[in-house]
Amino acid sequence: MHYFIKPQDTPRIYLPAYGLWLVTAVLSVLTFLAGREMIIRTYTRFFPWEAWQFASGQGSLSLVNILVSLPMASIMIIIIIGGFEYQHRYMGKPEAWWLLARTLAVELGFLMLALYI
Repeated sequence: MHYFIKPQDTPRIYLPAYGLWLVTAVLSVLTFLAGREMIIRTYTRFFPWEAWQFASGQGSLSLVNILVSLPMASIMIIIIIGGFEYQHRYMGKPEAWWLLARTLAVELGFLMLALYI
């Protein structure tokens, strides 16, 4: 007979793992917003007339916004869904904690980069 919850799994393992996954999910949304703003801000520094044309309803800044948003939204979805699946599959194992640590480090690094650019 197979058990859905293994006897050695306790709330001491589940709560920190899913709690940190939730933090990475929230940070992925913030990273998406900050990254999109950072890329569009850099684009308008190189092409300032695009911002002026966008204000009048012309130009290609909306296309740049879409081209930036789609891949970043895909990455955000991968982080949220893939992170949950990985946590669920490797609950309490060192691989799962390493993935969480790396994800948090990359997201926090990206948010700090957005502060300085």
